This record gives sequence, C-alpha cells and structure tokens, in this order.
Amino acid sequence: MKKIYQTLSACLLALAIGNTATAQNFTTVTVQDSISSDTHWTADKQYLLRGYVYVTNGNTLTIDPGVVVRGDKQTKGALIVERGAKIMAMGTEFDPIVFTSNQSMGNRSYGDWGGIILCGKSPNNWASGSAQVEGGPRSLYGGTDPHDNSGEMHYVRIEYPGIAFSPNNEVNGLTFCSVGDATQIDHIQVSFSGDDSYEWFGGTVNTKNLVAFGTWDDDFDNDCGYAGFNQYGISLRDPYAADNSGSKAWESDSYQNGTKTGLSGNVQPTAPVFANYTVIGPLVQPGSTAYDPQFVAAAQMRRGSSMSILNSVIVGYPAGLLIDESDSNAFGSTIANLVSGSAEFKNNAIAGVQLNGAGGGKEVVLVYNGARSLTPTNLASPDTTGSGVFSFGSWTGPWNWLMDPANSNKIYATEQNGLRIQNPFNLTNPDFTPTSTSPISYNSKALPGYMTAGGTIDPFQNGKLYPYNPALPINTDTSGLFASYNAPNLLPNLTSTKLQNSFFTAENHIGAQNYNTAKWTANWTNFDPNNTDYDSRSSSTSVATYVTDKLYLQVSPNPAKDAAVIGYAIADNTDLNITLVDILGNNVRTILNEKNVAAGKYAFKFETAGLEAGVYFVNVTTPSAHSAIKLAITK
Repeated sequence: MKKIYQTLSACLLALAIGNTATAQNFTTVTVQDSISSDTHWTADKQYLLRGYVYVTNGNTLTIDPGVVVRGDKQTKGALIVERGAKIMAMGTEFDPIVFTSNQSMGNRSYGDWGGIILCGKSPNNWASGSAQVEGGPRSLYGGTDPHDNSGEMHYVRIEYPGIAFSPNNEVNGLTFCSVGDATQIDHIQVSFSGDDSYEWFGGTVNTKNLVAFGTWDDDFDNDCGYAGFNQYGISLRDPYAADNSGSKAWESDSYQNGTKTGLSGNVQPTAPVFANYTVIGPLVQPGSTAYDPQFVAAAQMRRGSSMSILNSVIVGYPAGLLIDESDSNAFGSTIANLVSGSAEFKNNAIAGVQLNGAGGGKEVVLVYNGARSLTPTNLASPDTTGSGVFSFGSWTGPWNWLMDPANSNKIYATEQNGLRIQNPFNLTNPDFTPTSTSPISYNSKALPGYMTAGGTIDPFQNGKLYPYNPALPINTDTSGLFASYNAPNLLPNLTSTKLQNSFFTAENHIGAQNYNTAKWTANWTNFDPNNTDYDSRSSSTSVATYVTDKLYLQVSPNPAKDAAVIGYAIADNTDLNITLVDILGNNVRTILNEKNVAAGKYAFKFETAGLEAGVYFVNVTTPSAHSAIKLAITK
C-alpha cells in the first residue's frame, strides 16, 4: 500500500503544477479557404477563422487541449468539416478547446462568427438523399452509412456563433448534417448563439453532456430524419433574448418541402431520444412578465416528429410541450406518433409554467397548422380536447394523455416550492443540482403502518419514509419489508424501449444532475465568456505551467466506460513511458514507450473497453520524473 500512497502524492503534485495560470504570448495563425491536408493545431498558437474554412474530404484537423480558435466577425468565419473529413478536437476538463469571437473582451455578442458544421454520409429523409448545408457553405451532406465517422469532439466551448441570414437559412453554433454514429461528441458548451445552439439535419450521431447557454433561437433543433441518442443536457435562457420565429428548448420537425412526406406512413421520421435533460426557461416565477414574449414553449413537436423526451426536467417556460398538428396531415401526424408510442414523453417533471394545472394548464398545448404557435398561452380549442384529425385515441385530449399514470409525468406550480433545484436561473454562476430535499433526489412518501408498528418505529431512521439512497440503483420492490427498496419521489424510466441501447447509462434520477454526484459541468464550462481574457491565456480555466522535471497529466472522462483521453505535457525533449497499473501496482498495459519525445502538450485516445471494471492508475515516467493519476473504469 505504501507504493499507492506515493503515487497519489505524485499525482496531487502534478495537478497543482498544472493548475497555475500564467500570462502567455501567442502567435496568431490566420486560416482561410481549405484545409486540404492533415493539420495539427497546438496550444502555443491561436487560430483565426476567416470566412468559410473547409476541412476537405480525406483530411483530418487535430486540435490539442487548451487551443483558442477565434472566428472573424467581418468575414463571418466558420469551420466546415466536409463529408469524408474529420475533426479531432481533444479538449480535457481542465484544458477545454475554445472557439470564440475575435472581438475584444466586453465587446462580444450574438452571431459574431459562423460556428462549426460537421457534414457526414449518414442517412436523412430528403427525397434526393442529400442536400446542401444551410447558410451559404458549398458543402453537401447525406449518404447511406449510419456508422459514418466525422471524428471526435470532447470538452469544447463554442461562444458567440450562429448567424440567421434569412428564415430557414441559418448557421448555428454546432450543426450536425447527416453525421454518423461512429462520431464521438461529448462535453460541448454553446453560448450566446445568434441562431440555434445545436441543430441536427438527419444523421445518427449520438451525444452526451451538451450545454446550451443564452441561445437566441432554439437550443436543440432536430429535423430531416435525425435519429440519434442524446443523454445529459442543460439549457439556460436569458429572459430577454428570443427570436421572432419563437424560441424553444427543443424544436422538432420530421417532414418539410423536399423531404419524404410521411403521408404513406411514418417513413424515416425525425426520431431522436433525449434523456436526462434539464432545460431552464425565461420565467423565474410563473406570473412573471419580465421576459421576451417571443419565447414559446420548452418543446415544439410538429410535421410528423417522433422525437422522444424522457427522464427530464422542464422549468420556467410559457408552455411545456407544444404539439403542432396539421389539419390536412400534409407532413404526417405528430399526434399519431405520440399515441402509437413512436414518440414518447415520459417520466418528465414540468415546473413553473405560466398557466398550470388541469382545465387550462399549459404543461401541454395543442395547436394546428402553426396557428398561435407564437402565443401558446391563449386559451382556445383544441388545447384541451382532441377529436377527428386531432384524436388522442383512448385519451379525451392532450392533457389526459400527458397525465396518464403510464406516462409518469409530474407537474409542479413553481420550481422553488416544487422541484427545488439549487440555483438554476443564475446567468453567471448557475447550479442545476437538485437540493437534498428535491423530489428528484429524495423520497417523502410515508411508510405503510405495518412498517412503523403504530407509529413508534422508524425502521430506516429517516422519518418513517420510504428508503432512498441516491448512491444506489433504483429498486421498487417492496417485498421483504422493503429490504431492497430504493427510489426517490420522481422515478426515472428505465424500461422504455427507447433507452434499451448500450449508449444510455441507467441513472437513478431524472434531469441532468443528481445532488450527490460530481457536477459534470465543473471546470470546463464558462458562463461569463464576455469577460474572459483570451489574449493572455489559452482558456478561461487553468493553463499548464511547465516546470523542469515535472509532468502535467489529465485523463477524461473519468470514470471511463469504453475509452479515455490521456492528456499530458512535458517541459523538455525526453524519453517517455506511459503504463496502466492496477490497485496493487501490477502493470496491466504499456500504453506508450517512445524515445526523445518533443516538449509540449499531447492528447490521445486510450481504449478501455477490454479492461475489467475497477480502479487503475495511469503512470507517466521520464528518466527524471514520474506522475500518476487514478482512473476508474466502468462497464
């Protein structure tokens, strides 16, 4: 055990060295036109995107941790990764990659530059099978390979992107155009986008840990047959920033002019799954008038959408779910998809909607042909009933469908007295963690009398309540005197067929975060980018300071399931050995063993899928120094 304690001590020393910020001078490299060979951007430089910059077919752009890339405002700089090209943006928790405006600190604003567009060869539902990217780029997208690979993006911030040139002709913060599911996307923050933060045009790409902050239009827009999986997401809105098209957290369309119609059946619909999302709207209190009236709803489903939202938290919107049906069913029926289960809205909590409760509640609103879609709080038929083309089958209308016990949705009049999240509306230092008494993380249900023996016995020492330990998996078995029972008030859905995929982690909570686990937004996100000085450091978080004979080491994600990114820095040219050891100090795998490695920062992907679950240590050794960091591997 002595060896382990020495290793941990070395790890702490290395991290303390790595987290010391320092002023640095950077050479700015202007990038324009095409990147037509494999290219590597390093953290000793900054990069300026001028106009549309294309990574062309067959080439890879690799970006190291801590790199700052600026988009030129005058030329509306944008980065487009074309079909057959890849981006490898390998940020880490403490050294994220930052794409931001080239305007000075304090003078950055919505739409300063164009954003990032990934184009792939995965299917969409355009009748022709392919289309040109919106907003003016030359690039095409679409194909027949759902497993196409456009690269990887980990721990990346995208600030002040997004330009709406005209209706339906926009560049977003991060746009996925027929991107395939071999592409890896996680830990991305889009802030102050001048249009949508994220938009999916077809494709099958999966994502985890997305943050949308201060978006102008929609946070998570999906259409053209997108059918990927998405888990863990957060959005927070500025109450006075909304678009004249109507701003939502989710906007979802299956069919439109030029796509398959859906009239002959639900053919290649837009059918993504979003699970464990927390979306915070503009209304701090339901009766508030201090917000832009162009905010519409948390989620708008229309034109035959089959989007599913599960295990999520919706707070502070004029309306919750807005179902927009066409009376002619010109593009397929959204209601039919909800009734059949092709689309699901289950185990969600809606709080703080402007008009709430049955008989006029706006937790769910039904409109037709887009009518009143910008004013969903006006009471009018068929908001609360459904018949004819608006039939909800065995349900008398959308409200009874929403509140059917089988769907397990819950309604709270306010966030403050209902869901009780720490500090969700704060625009500079938000906290999306539920409190210890939130129904997300607490059970307030009284035990049955036979368990408390007339009220004198408290078997679980918790006030005679049903037992719940948020560190343990969900179990609703009450047999054996609750011997195995473990559940909060708000149960997550773990049985939906939409979640029966290895991509999803079975969580014991709804929403993006539980109160007893580390915040996955910590260290790499930034909720005040306008006051961040990018001229003297490579990111708003720490910058490694290199000290002779000392090493800087990071591993993320940690815990890791299938793979982890190892990031390290060395001060001088040296021989380098990286190994993985188990908790007893046994060498499990030699990861790297190279001679005369040049000084600098490095990051590479390390596959963990073949290793047993447990605790390991990543050891980095040179002839004169040693550092290590603990790595947990899960299955």
